Amino acid sequence: MKKMTKDRLQNYLIFCFQNTQSFKGFWKQFRSSCFVTIPKQVFGIFIILTMALTAIPASAEFSTRDLNNEQIMALSWVQNSAEFKALAHQAFNLAKLRWDMDKKGGKKCVIVDVDETIIDNSAFNAGLIGKDYGYGNSTWKEFCFDESSLAIPGAVAFLNHVADTGGDIFYLTNRKAMPEKNIDLTQATMKNLKALGFPQIDKKHMLLRTGTSKKQPRRDSVTQMGYRAVLLMGDNLADFDEAFDGDTMDVRDKAVEDNKDKFGDIFIVLPNPVYGNWEGAVYGGGKWYKKTAKEKSELRINTLRRFKFSK
Repeated sequence: MKKMTKDRLQNYLIFCFQNTQSFKGFWKQFRSSCFVTIPKQVFGIFIILTMALTAIPASAEFSTRDLNNEQIMALSWVQNSAEFKALAHQAFNLAKLRWDMDKKGGKKCVIVDVDETIIDNSAFNAGLIGKDYGYGNSTWKEFCFDESSLAIPGAVAFLNHVADTGGDIFYLTNRKAMPEKNIDLTQATMKNLKALGFPQIDKKHMLLRTGTSKKQPRRDSVTQMGYRAVLLMGDNLADFDEAFDGDTMDVRDKAVEDNKDKFGDIFIVLPNPVYGNWEGAVYGGGKWYKKTAKEKSELRINTLRRFKFSK
């Protein structure tokens, strides 16, 4: 048999692994094609190389799995902190105060967003931890059809108070009602809300997305029915007014400053550190969703104001 030198063995091992991309495949190819004797002095190198190859994943690229895992602290805060519950109660207590203060007549209502405003879907995002995929029609549809979202603390009591005192509640959500695209979340959403005790769950009061994700046309439809919105509630600025439809951090900040007197008056914001239009703004707006997982992670870091330590 032909004797193999150390360099030739190293090159051959690398060739075998590059053409199989797994240790099992590599070992099979090496054993079946090895027509040489291996000197004792290089056998140790063989062992070290094979062990190293088994420890190296086929791809070390930053993935969607890594991006999902970055949400762990935000999700833990939403699910486990008493502070989140306190802020939710604070929002609905303030909403009740403002509702009761309104003494004007006519048809009046409250317009509320659904996800992360009156129901908690954090289990969806938590379920993505360790997965190499993210939000999409199929994953979101599976979650919504499970009808397992929980009520945000204070939400059920407040909206029943509105109904009991003669008001209407319009549930303005971007959950899709698009059967032509094989995604209609109407019934699943209504069943979930009814089971939690929310009032006025019917076709009149459910304003799901049938076209554009922009909410102003649906807000206008409520006004066109003769209603006056006493309050708007949401976790995303776009839940309140088209003035907040900007997609960069500077534009969104300016819109808040221009409308600051409305917060706590007719706009009530619920906390959501997990997702929202704020995230797209961090990524620069525009077609931010086309950025890679690595690019998104880097932007999350690079947009932070950070202290520079001496060491």
